[in-house]
Amino acid sequence: MLDENDRPGAFKLSDVNLVSYTTGTAGILKRLNIKNLITEINIYESLEGTFLSGDMVLTDATNAIEQFPLTGFERLEFILTSPNTTNGFNFSVFNGHPMFVYSLKHRQSINLTTQMYVLKFISLEAIRDQQTRISKAFTGPIDQMISDVCFNYLNTKKDVIIEETKGNHKFVSPLVKPSVLITTLKNNARSKNYENSGFVFYENANGFNFKSYEGLFCKKDGSPRPVKIHYTFSVKNRKATGDPGKEVDDLQGVESWKILNQYDTLKNITNGVYASRLITHDSFNKTFNEHDFNYHLEYIKQNHLEQDAKGGKRDNNSILPLFNYDKGQTFSSKSESALFFQSQTNKIHNDYEIPEQKDILQKRISQRMAINSLKIEITVPGISEVRVGDICTFTLPDFRKTPDDDLKAIDKYISGRYLINAVRHHISNINKRHTMVLELVKDSFNEGYPEEGTDYFTNNESDRGLLYSASQLDEFV
Repeated sequence: MLDENDRPGAFKLSDVNLVSYTTGTAGILKRLNIKNLITEINIYESLEGTFLSGDMVLTDATNAIEQFPLTGFERLEFILTSPNTTNGFNFSVFNGHPMFVYSLKHRQSINLTTQMYVLKFISLEAIRDQQTRISKAFTGPIDQMISDVCFNYLNTKKDVIIEETKGNHKFVSPLVKPSVLITTLKNNARSKNYENSGFVFYENANGFNFKSYEGLFCKKDGSPRPVKIHYTFSVKNRKATGDPGKEVDDLQGVESWKILNQYDTLKNITNGVYASRLITHDSFNKTFNEHDFNYHLEYIKQNHLEQDAKGGKRDNNSILPLFNYDKGQTFSSKSESALFFQSQTNKIHNDYEIPEQKDILQKRISQRMAINSLKIEITVPGISEVRVGDICTFTLPDFRKTPDDDLKAIDKYISGRYLINAVRHHISNINKRHTMVLELVKDSFNEGYPEEGTDYFTNNESDRGLLYSASQLDEFV
């Protein structure tokens, strides 16, 4: 018989304590264990969001909301893990980092003696971020500036994982909040180890992370980062209890999936994913320069999620197929698709380097938009070790009538390696189950789109339309 802790989605939840700012007997801070009141818990991680956050639904028949009371200034403490692991969410004051309860929403009655409401919580650093403004000149590599902000302004006691950056810069922070400054810094950062400029700053259960997309895809030497977990959408319960691999199949089985976005060519053109032009202005030398970005030329310089059999770079598996679009030109040669203007005046801060926008801005925008071109949402059994920023694989069948044992019967474009872009951990205290909703993104395909040199695209159009006068046409109406 399968042990309760071995069920897919099983979890371990400690006492869930609310800690008030007020003291009770003997001068000790008042604490209230609300574990038995909890209906569900949600914890959110995202590469696009700076801080960990969450909410919990409480069903309250004791009127704890008034007796405690809840004021919006409580500390929240609990530990959530999957069975057989200690690697999870540790919000304990003893060896972890408590969260901050900042809001109470949707309070309503269920009956005469019971009410329901939602408590929203977030990392304490998010509260400090709203209370702090930085007025300071930062000098040196951008990675050092990021760590300075984390430890000295957000005052975090969590681990901070930093990827090294190029350059010796100077930035003056004009009384802005730490998160605003971090956004400015990451938008001007270039990786020391890779040919890119797309960085993200986010918090997960491991702490704060400042990494480039390539740093998430691969190691320092360019070899692919190991896959954390493999997910497959297939027929449920194909194996009986006790069959070899049954537990792994159940744990890695996808319960539901949907493609949020597979491509948006118009959006990619408008935002400069495929091609763009940057005009820089040097106010000291009174000069202007133009810099054209070509997606196909830049693609091979970077590491991507899908690499060759030896873990090396590929040039034939991008989101933009190489074909003759317009009389010998490709989409990546249309530089005026997106136009950017940027000041590039050197020697503003003496010997400190000005971030080279010709090597940063267009690459950063293209890389960020490209990786979000294919976005998939899957629902899977919860595992507390899975993190936003991890690499996973997702296998999707091709939905043709093929034998069940045909391993090649998969969607060759959708299946492959993905970056976990966002996670919602959902814990149901009613069903005693932990599920995850994962948002997966990728910037390349396992198998590339076909290339085409023949101009079938433009030659199917008529040579030229005719010009008509509206007033003359009215005479025939």
